[in-house]
Amino acid sequence: MSKGPLAVRWGEPPATAPHAGAVETVRVELENAGTIAWRAGVNLAYHWLDDRDNPIVWDGDRTPVPALAPGERGSVDAKVRAPIPPGPYRLALDLVAEN
Repeated sequence: MSKGPLAVRWGEPPATAPHAGAVETVRVELENAGTIAWRAGVNLAYHWLDDRDNPIVWDGDRTPVPALAPGERGSVDAKVRAPIPPGPYRLALDLVAEN
């Protein structure tokens, strides 16, 4: 779990195994574990990492997260594009506060 005013506690990791270059929708459960409410401009981003945690794709498409007060839980359906070339990658999720 991250710490600070903009912090998130993730639910169970989404199960995903898309084909190279394919777009898949994954449901992401999250909780506002910070001290401020999430407002417009807070988005879910993703990265694909190889088996050594090197980024293959950094800053995948962003998906807006719901406005949540501290301690509230929600979910978001994010569109995730699998990397090319195919390989044994790990999906890493991240919150981004734009601007």
